Amino acid sequence: MLQPVTPARALLLLLAVTAAEAQPAQGRSVTLAACPGEPLPEVRVAAGYTAALVLDAPVDKDSVQVDTPEGAPRLRVLAVGEHSVHFETLVTPGREERWVLRVRYAGEARPEWAAFALVAHPGGAVDMRVDAVRPRQPPQGCQEQGAGAQAPCKGARAEVWALVDRLGGQPVQVKEVKAETAEGTAYRLGGGLLLVLRPLKEMAGPPWTPTAAVLRSESTGEEVPVHAVHVREGPPGEWGEMAVEAPLPPPTAGILFTVVLSGKEGQTLWVDRVEIPPAPEQPEKKEGGR
Repeated sequence: MLQPVTPARALLLLLAVTAAEAQPAQGRSVTLAACPGEPLPEVRVAAGYTAALVLDAPVDKDSVQVDTPEGAPRLRVLAVGEHSVHFETLVTPGREERWVLRVRYAGEARPEWAAFALVAHPGGAVDMRVDAVRPRQPPQGCQEQGAGAQAPCKGARAEVWALVDRLGGQPVQVKEVKAETAEGTAYRLGGGLLLVLRPLKEMAGPPWTPTAAVLRSESTGEEVPVHAVHVREGPPGEWGEMAVEAPLPPPTAGILFTVVLSGKEGQTLWVDRVEIPPAPEQPEKKEGGR
């Protein structure tokens, strides 16, 4: 026999459903990602709950970043302490959603950023406190990247003069790059070309480290090999910036090119519709006087 749903019974049912959907969990400890591309530690969240992320070193209080879907606010940062970030979840993430919260360490800590993936737990568990520590020993790949990033500093003085020689007293011409997979700037430096690109994660996919590149003419298919590809890594789980040095393509190749970046494990990223900045206008020669 069916019983009428009284207000009191409805309240009890609502409380039971809420309890089944989200259960506060005891504090957990996680290890941060050491390199870009590594999986981020997960923090289990649900609407109406607050959480504290406690880090093992002081943080930059003005550096908190949150990546969530566009639209209504999903999360609110309540406070940032010397070692912690406190936030409230306003909407429970969808089953396939992974929001990202990151904060930069103060000083010269490595890794520079602490990043977390905010997810909804299938079993309904919710983290109220997560203690995060940096890895004691960075993976070998990170050490190699760090050594590669520091090596050019030893020859910085020589590079400055190399840049002066490349400019040859000519002005720098600039063109904005706005492609489907990346954005950035193209610089015409005398007889050379410098492309500074930042891939867009929603189109470029998970980050990886480019090790080579080629410029391909969109009108003739002619390929121009590049001199070097330099990478400045971003926060964990995010793309950094790529600086591609190349000679100026021949005029017969046109002005629109596709930049094909490749990685050592066979990855490729195509950045199309990159326009070569035009040559600077030459001042008109004045005829001699009397």
